[in-house]
Amino acid sequence: MSDEPHAAWVPEIFESSSCFHYAFRGDDLRIVAANRAARELMRERPILGLRAGDVTDTGLEDVRTLLRTVQETGRSIHRSALRVGIDGDGGQAERWLDLTMSPWLDADGQQVGVLSSGFDVTEHVRATAHAAEGAAEAHERYARARQVVVRLQGALLPTTVPLLPRVDVAAAYLVAGIEQAAGGDWFDAATVPDGRLALTVGDVVGHGVEASAVMAQLRAVLSARLFEGAGVLTSIHAVEAYAERVSGAFAATVCVALLDPATGDLEYVTRGHPAPLVVGGTTARLLAATGDGPLGARSLGRVGTDRLGPGEAVLLFTDGLVERHDQPVLDGVAELEQAAVAAFGGPASGPTSTAVRMSQLVPHDLVDSGATDDVTLLVAVRRAPPPPLHVTVPAEPTRLAQLRYAIDQWCAGVGIAQLDRNHLVLGTSEIAANAVEHAYRDLEPGQPSGPMTLDARIDDDAVIRVVVTDQGRWRDPDPRPGERGRGFSMLATAGLQITVRPGPTGTAVMLECPARRLATVDEAGPPREATVAGTGPVTLVHDEEHARLRVSGAVDHLAAATRLDAEVRRLARNGLVPVELDLAGVGYLGSAGVRVLQTLADELADLAIVAPPGSPAAQTLSLAATPHVVRDAPAAVPQA
Repeated sequence: MSDEPHAAWVPEIFESSSCFHYAFRGDDLRIVAANRAARELMRERPILGLRAGDVTDTGLEDVRTLLRTVQETGRSIHRSALRVGIDGDGGQAERWLDLTMSPWLDADGQQVGVLSSGFDVTEHVRATAHAAEGAAEAHERYARARQVVVRLQGALLPTTVPLLPRVDVAAAYLVAGIEQAAGGDWFDAATVPDGRLALTVGDVVGHGVEASAVMAQLRAVLSARLFEGAGVLTSIHAVEAYAERVSGAFAATVCVALLDPATGDLEYVTRGHPAPLVVGGTTARLLAATGDGPLGARSLGRVGTDRLGPGEAVLLFTDGLVERHDQPVLDGVAELEQAAVAAFGGPASGPTSTAVRMSQLVPHDLVDSGATDDVTLLVAVRRAPPPPLHVTVPAEPTRLAQLRYAIDQWCAGVGIAQLDRNHLVLGTSEIAANAVEHAYRDLEPGQPSGPMTLDARIDDDAVIRVVVTDQGRWRDPDPRPGERGRGFSMLATAGLQITVRPGPTGTAVMLECPARRLATVDEAGPPREATVAGTGPVTLVHDEEHARLRVSGAVDHLAAATRLDAEVRRLARNGLVPVELDLAGVGYLGSAGVRVLQTLADELADLAIVAPPGSPAAQTLSLAATPHVVRDAPAAVPQA
């Protein structure tokens, strides 16, 4: 067959190809051929005969660069989804091209130009981008909805668990998979009238807002009966009777345990729920279930008993820790026992509290192994009571930081939640500052000050009691205190109970605070805890040019506050100059400092008191309702 008919088809094939084709010839890369797709891409502009440099569209600069590169190197270049802009009457058109450029060789193999071809993939790129945008928007909506449910679950669950002298308690609630929404798991822990510790975990069928609502109702009924002093069976019967009238409560499971801190005696009931796990040393034992069905089964109910030895831990948990779709439940129980024993022994570093360590490590070990359901874990460890704190120092301003450090370290060892710990540090310093100022006011100048004593303990009713005593005599309260007296009201706002007991040999002031630890809700680790500072003396660094004063150290007694007051007024020129007061470096702000700042804010209209979010100063100012600005501190000012 002759080749002539085939050769005649070449121009038609070139012209009608769905690919665009350009041919650039000579050193000036003159366009000598362009098919229909190529001309349409250039918006039907006359381009034949033009040199590449004559096509000056700003959106084609990358194409011109690629042409020159192929011409100079003699090597082919390919680009996928290259973005270009092509000028026209209606403005620049944005297109995306899959583009290949190759050297054009003649019959002798000499390069005579550049050939360019490819596809216009604009619609595909736009469709892909639109789909990705829609998927991202849907994911964002789902994430927002999920966070609402998670926050709701967190709001319905206890935020803290109690701490007792003989029992260390910790709790964790985790959403195990990103596809899971928070649901019906719950936990609770509190002391009951006879001194025992009530521990509860439960699980409502389903996920989402409905399950959370049912969970909250069942938890409230059960907790109320337990905390009124009813036994475990009576409390279970009450919540079952309520569950029969609540849609969605049928088949909910629950485990309730009462632990005697002094003896370790444990009573428990399981209703369709896993029994408690007891861990000690290198062994773990799953207690026998009491054999009753879930709520709605109308079981008669039985009580199981056991005894925890000193140092042993009891774990109450939901089935998310042991149930897997790909393995028998007993294998899941075995994994739980192994993880619990490993966490009980603990790594060389990490939390010193066994309860906290187990509540953190056990869920995450098992979640990493493939758990796909919500996980709730409640841990109680019998322990030796922590020793009380007893410190005696001279009643001098320089000793306040020492007392703050002592109470902070003691609270950390006991396991108190960070916010309560901060409040107790604040309260201790306030009481001690009062003793410094009032107790030994009758001493002659130069005579050494008398002592003040700090005592702290955790009692069986899950209350921390801190007492500061002196051997002096306070003056009678001023009926018109003016700007004074903010300290006690600030402590009351912080939730501290205050009792003042004056006597012939001195004054004792007691602070009482619930002994509690934060529960981990939907977090992989413990809540971030702020660092306790404020051990150094107050330091003032000013920037005269900008009328800015940076304060650092501790504003913990009258002398420091007076110095701060004088420096601010000097910079403000009695209110004529705006002043910014930066408290980023303040590690401790006592009532004396708060009183001065409140007075300055009232008298100086152009005073800006600035504290970083979460800083000790911001916390104290918020507690005292003193006007201030919460934002990150400005750049450091030079030393004056």
